[in-house]
Amino acid sequence: MIARRLLTLLGAGLLAAPFIAPPAQAAWPERPVTVVVPYPPGGNNDILARLLAPVVERQIGQPLVIDNRGGGGGTIGAGIASRAAADGYTVLFADIGILAIAPHLFARLPFDPDSFAPIIRLTEVSLLVGVPRQSPHQNLSSLLAAARARPNALTFATPGNGTAGHLATQMLMSLANVQMTHVPYRGSAPAQVDLIGGNVDLLVDGTLLPAVTQGQVRALAVTGPSRSPFTPDLPTVAEAGVATYNFLSWHGVVAPRGTPAEAITRLNAAYNTAVADPGVLERARQLGLPLKGGSAQDFVAFIAAERAKLGPVVQASGARVE
Repeated sequence: MIARRLLTLLGAGLLAAPFIAPPAQAAWPERPVTVVVPYPPGGNNDILARLLAPVVERQIGQPLVIDNRGGGGGTIGAGIASRAAADGYTVLFADIGILAIAPHLFARLPFDPDSFAPIIRLTEVSLLVGVPRQSPHQNLSSLLAAARARPNALTFATPGNGTAGHLATQMLMSLANVQMTHVPYRGSAPAQVDLIGGNVDLLVDGTLLPAVTQGQVRALAVTGPSRSPFTPDLPTVAEAGVATYNFLSWHGVVAPRGTPAEAITRLNAAYNTAVADPGVLERARQLGLPLKGGSAQDFVAFIAAERAKLGPVVQASGARVE
């Protein structure tokens, strides 16, 4: 009887005790976010990441830590980012080379091309076809004629195997029926240094506008389907004689697949704010980088379309990295 009464009282006490809820999960972000830039400092990815960072930081209330991890045409850094925890605290500053070209170009990749959650597309860039200022070639026709007369005698620099500049130049050679010798670098900055120094004959890249403006590099053409508003006097490659040529590069931000939707949504909003910032837009204009924006869903569809489009282009170019 006494035991039964004790059990009854104990049960009543438990039922009357106040419910203590588990601690609420803190809203993202609680700490700094690492931005993996898969190229050395000085290229468009690095420049853009640093240009947009101050606005994004103000929007999310946490610092962005830029982590340059160059090598392998961006694939090494992409591999590091793909293996990071999918918690919203690591993102990858990606581009056309990593997300659309590399899956077709490399025999082996250190990451699964589908292991990323797209956040936002940031640019659509017409590359510049540049030669040293002391080059004898005043136009693209002259350069291509020289390459045709002496196969593999001229050299072309790229920021690395599998980069946009690599494929853009391979396409140019294929459509113009010329052969030049590839000199890959670890990023755009060292490739540009050697172009300015006259150590290579050609560089097709999106970082050349300041050097062109300063008279260090001679631009012969732009790679897009129409003339660039930043260089309206420059012809397109198609206008310069390679009739079917058209190549546009782009950049964007992705995260490891499985990153929480809250982080994706807030980062998308923060980067959309950054690409509309007047100060950012003016600096981007000086660099020749047209900025875009949009939803994460738009970027998902865009990557799929670009990857499908560039597969046959890579195959036709004959480029392959074993």
